[in-house]
Amino acid sequence: IAVTSVAVEATSVEIYDRSCQTDVKGEDLEAGSTPNAAASLPAKKGQQSVLHKMADRARNRVGSGFAGAEKETSRAQRAAAAPAEGEEAEEVEQQKELTPDERKKVESQPDFSAFFERATLVVERALGAQSWDVTLDFKNDSETQNEDGGSADIMKYVDEYVEDKWSRGRAITAMQFSPHKKEMFIAAYHQKVNPELADPDGCMLVWNLTMKSRPELAFTAPSAVLTARAHRFDPALFYGGTYSGGIVLWDARHKAGPVLRTPLSNKGHLHPVTAMAQVGTQNATNLVTASNDGRICVWSLAMLNQPQETVDLKNESKTRKEPSIMSLDFPDNETNMLYVGGEDGSMWQVQLHGSKTGITEQYDGHDGPITGIDMHPHLSDTSGASDAATIELALSSSFDWCVKLWRVKNYQSPVLSLDIFEDYVYDVEWHTTHPAVFSTVDGEGHVDLSNLNKN
Repeated sequence: IAVTSVAVEATSVEIYDRSCQTDVKGEDLEAGSTPNAAASLPAKKGQQSVLHKMADRARNRVGSGFAGAEKETSRAQRAAAAPAEGEEAEEVEQQKELTPDERKKVESQPDFSAFFERATLVVERALGAQSWDVTLDFKNDSETQNEDGGSADIMKYVDEYVEDKWSRGRAITAMQFSPHKKEMFIAAYHQKVNPELADPDGCMLVWNLTMKSRPELAFTAPSAVLTARAHRFDPALFYGGTYSGGIVLWDARHKAGPVLRTPLSNKGHLHPVTAMAQVGTQNATNLVTASNDGRICVWSLAMLNQPQETVDLKNESKTRKEPSIMSLDFPDNETNMLYVGGEDGSMWQVQLHGSKTGITEQYDGHDGPITGIDMHPHLSDTSGASDAATIELALSSSFDWCVKLWRVKNYQSPVLSLDIFEDYVYDVEWHTTHPAVFSTVDGEGHVDLSNLNKN
């Protein structure tokens, strides 16, 4: 085997990156088709190789890019090194306060007023909600024990809700919690003791439990408001009965004044409206109102220009004066029969429709005006039970300093009388969940809870 060694001299080869690549045709080269071959050949006389030209262009582009970056960097450094006089001037300009005229002009714009009113309302809600224990379990008996192991107060004073412009100096004539939002309640107000020219005769305020010094909504009335109710099916609507005999409808989507009100005519009320109730279903609902002249009117909520029906209560006995209604209430799911309390201490069962309208039963027991009647709210849950369980129970309060319990289907006299009060009893109402508990309010400012199973 013969081995021959050959010495090969190293040759330099030019390598081009992607930026130098180009489409080169064969005729542009003197010989060979590959870039390496073309690079090893000499260029034409007076001209540079095409590949050399492309390499020069690539180097120029890279160089110009670095030069531009250096220019931008130097410009940024000069801007950072420059004195911050412009920034200080801009900051001073941002902190410039508006003049009183400019501020008044901005505040007078409707868009700004609506935004500011809504924003401050949300902030006050959030701040007020912090004072309430949202995790408290009222059904747990252990929550009602104090640190010593004894029984704590079931009910205690928390706050008072008053506003200087609307409520201060006015007597509250009616209250009701909203059937839609548990933190909302409404209050009706009488005329101010020392009114000014700009003060309305009556008003109705919608309060939020989280805001004690500012109502959610404020509505005005042309006369003192004696009773008010929230619409059972529409959270934006509210009704009120006034001292002049008019029925007003307020809408939260409109201004403070009533959007509808009844005219003063012989077909409606001409005396103070002392009680009202909404009955029926969402598709067929009516408003029933009563005045102290003994008249009961049934209104369609879509038309308040005249009542659909009118019932004037009359006493069959000539020795009694004509009925003067102070309060009323309907049993659950009832639209025809109701119970009303009179100024002379009598309570009547009244039929609104049918062959015999007016007073059908009379109940005697009070010696003063009946200020409140409340039918038991749990009777509709006992369908199919025994007759004893379905007996309709009613509570009544009066100026004679007592509260009476009635079995209106069986007796015309009270079955229980609570004479434990030392002043006028202004209202009474059953508990919404406990069938034996009810609450009362009296002229001494006391709110009392009573349990028929214990007391």
